Amino acid sequence: MCMDPANQGTGPSLYNRARLSAEVRIANERGQALPPDPDDLSRPPRAVPGCPACLTLAERREVARAECDRSAEADANVLLRRHLREEHCP
Repeated sequence: MCMDPANQGTGPSLYNRARLSAEVRIANERGQALPPDPDDLSRPPRAVPGCPACLTLAERREVARAECDRSAEADANVLLRRHLREEHCP
């Protein structure tokens, strides 16, 4: 028996399960429709030799890593990836 969404029953209703199922299906469809990210985020980005901006960001990342500051390390990785896309990708 389907419960009215306005009715606050104590157990899970068919309405709530159907809504959850629809939300999961939509999320799955969105995930399949988006192209994969070309960056391999499982590895830190590599600095381009001879580029001062790359070297500065790589040094910042190493300092953060040595200080066990994971937030600053992640920030440096994000900035280095952005720099690589903007300055070194064709």
